[in-house]
Amino acid sequence: MPDHLRILVAEPFSPRHMDLLRQAAGEGATLVQAPRDTPEDELRQLLAHADVVIGEPSSRLLAEGTPVRWVQMTWAGADCYTRSAVPFPTGVRLTNVAGAAFGHIISQYVVGQVLSLAQNLPTYVRQQERELWEDAGPVMSLDGAMVLVMGAGDIGGCTAKRLAGFGCHCIGVCRTTTAPRPWFERLVTLDEAESELPRADVVVNCLPNTSATEHWLDERRLRLMRVGSVLVNVGRGNFVDCEALARVLAEGRLRGAALDVTEPEPLPSGHPLWQEPRCVITPHKAGSSFGRCPQTEELICQVCCENLRRYVEGRELTHVVI
Repeated sequence: MPDHLRILVAEPFSPRHMDLLRQAAGEGATLVQAPRDTPEDELRQLLAHADVVIGEPSSRLLAEGTPVRWVQMTWAGADCYTRSAVPFPTGVRLTNVAGAAFGHIISQYVVGQVLSLAQNLPTYVRQQERELWEDAGPVMSLDGAMVLVMGAGDIGGCTAKRLAGFGCHCIGVCRTTTAPRPWFERLVTLDEAESELPRADVVVNCLPNTSATEHWLDERRLRLMRVGSVLVNVGRGNFVDCEALARVLAEGRLRGAALDVTEPEPLPSGHPLWQEPRCVITPHKAGSSFGRCPQTEELICQVCCENLRRYVEGRELTHVVI
């Protein structure tokens, strides 16, 4: 580690959080904060004088021979680096905030969307815009519902905890089914998840973007889902085949879908999902953070501060990706 640590903070941390980051880095460190809209040429110059970055500069900029030795992300998903066309620089540490910052808020989004679709609320919103007073039809009760949660980490675990309060039976999908995971009645692997689709009233995707999850929910598996079930995707857009989903929803096989992520993102103008009445689309905002959710900002800052202290003291970092 350099004698004088140079840290570039490329996220809009509040003044209080910047003070906490300075305290964690110690007296032998200089912190420079760059706005998110910093021009690329200016950001390139800042990276040329940084040992540590808190934020998400592009792999392309990092690969230009910068002195950066560690990138601390403020996101949970690291696929912008791990699946980038430009390889992440060799020898540079990469950490994120997965499992620590977003479960509390994304799980609330999931529950809100499930309840909304179960009670026909999107239909009633559209009817109100037209000044219609009409019964939207049968509702769906969550009492006793079987929920398949794709991803049993922080986000999936918080989702299962909240849905358990409605009497749901949650099945978690994860790589290791032997580790204890509270709030899940049963754990299965991704290979086993397909057999659970016909029994699930709700399917929630929280999985990261990997070669194994890409396009996993294709048209064949969408048609295996229980008729009248609900789909919520808060993981990555390429988990679901959006063209196939549009066809399945148009046929009325599913009660509805809520998508915070899509492929591509955003969906192009004219895509059938934009006008599909059974589909709710939000602009990748389920994981609210800077400027939108103070609790999430606080949790992100805690992870960054802990890792700064560890880095300065020469201890092993947490939330290691690479």
